[in-house]
Amino acid sequence: MYKFLLGWYKKFPEYRSSSLLLSGESYAGHYIPQLTDVLLTHNEKSKGFKFNIKGVAIGNPLLKLDRDVPATYEYFWSHGMISDEIFLAINKGCDFEDYTFGSPHNESKSCNDAIAEANAIVGQYVNNYDVILDVCYPSIVMQELRLRKYVTKISLGVDVCMSYERYFYFNLPEVQHALHANRTHLPYGWGMCSDKYVKREESVRVNELLIFATQTHMDHLKSCPSVLNYTDKDGNINILPLLQRIVEHKIPVWIFSGDQDSVVPLLGSRTLVRELAHDMGLPVTVPYSTWFRKGQVGGWTTEYGNLLTFATVRGASHMVPFAQPDRALGLFRSFVLGQRLPNTTYPPIGD
Repeated sequence: MYKFLLGWYKKFPEYRSSSLLLSGESYAGHYIPQLTDVLLTHNEKSKGFKFNIKGVAIGNPLLKLDRDVPATYEYFWSHGMISDEIFLAINKGCDFEDYTFGSPHNESKSCNDAIAEANAIVGQYVNNYDVILDVCYPSIVMQELRLRKYVTKISLGVDVCMSYERYFYFNLPEVQHALHANRTHLPYGWGMCSDKYVKREESVRVNELLIFATQTHMDHLKSCPSVLNYTDKDGNINILPLLQRIVEHKIPVWIFSGDQDSVVPLLGSRTLVRELAHDMGLPVTVPYSTWFRKGQVGGWTTEYGNLLTFATVRGASHMVPFAQPDRALGLFRSFVLGQRLPNTTYPPIGD
C-alpha cells in the first residue's frame, strides 16, 4: 500500500498537498495504524514529498487480543446470550493476558471448553456481527437466486442475505464483463477472500457458480494470508503503541463501534481507548455523552486531549455503514471536516 500511494501521488501530483484521511474497519485496526506508522516514518526521512495525514478512523477494530477477546464473552453475558455460570467459568478458567490468535490460543483446556460451550449456546442462529438481526438461510436464498426470484430477507431494514446475493451477483458473466473483471477466465468463481486456508463452511452450486458462505467470525479477522502474507502471529500484535505514536504526531484518531457487534465489541475498544488516554496523560476534553443525528441519538462519544475520540453508533453492526448508513454518514462527515460529533438537537423533546 505504501508503494501504491507513492506511485499514485507520482501519477497525480496535483493531490500531493491534499489532506490524507485513513480509515477502515475490523482487521483494519491492525493495517490502518501500521500503514500510518510507515507513512510517518517516510515523512521523517523524506527531504521531499511528505504525506499530509490529517486523520485516522477505525471501526470495531481489533487492537489488543487480551482485551478484545474477553470483551466478546462479556458482551454475550451482558446481552443475556450466555448464563452466569458459563461467564464465571470463562473468567475463572481463562488467562487472556497470554491469549494468542492461533488455536488453542495458549489457553487451558478448561478455558477452551468454557469458550466452546459459550459459542454453542449462542449458536449459529445469531449473527455475531449484529446480534439483533435475523439470520439468512442459505439453502432458501440460493434457490431463490437460482430461480431468479427477488430475495426479500429483510431484518430491521437490513438485507441479511446480502453476502450470498453478492457472491451470486459478482459471478454473473455479464457483471464481470461490465466491470472488466476476470478477463483471463479463471477456473474458479469470485469470492470474498482468496485465502485457500479459510474454512469454507458451506458451498453451493448455483447456475454453475461456486458460492462460498463462511460464518466463522475469527476467519473474517484473519483476512487473506495467502494473498497478503499475513499470519496468525500478526494478530497478536498490540496496536496501542502505534496509535500512541500517531496521536503524538498531533493526528486525530477516531475509534468508533457499532453497538450491536459481538465480534469486536465496544466494551473492549472503549476500555482500550481510555487506557491509552491515561497512559498518554490526555485529559477528558469531551465528557461521555450522547451525539445526535437528525433529531435522534446517533450514539455516545467521548474525547481525550482534543485528539483521541471514541464513539459508538447506535443500532449499528460490525460493519457500521451497512447497518446504519445515515448515522455512519454523520459520523464520517464530522471526522472528515475535523469537527466534533453534534451533542445537541432541535427541538428539545419537551417542546
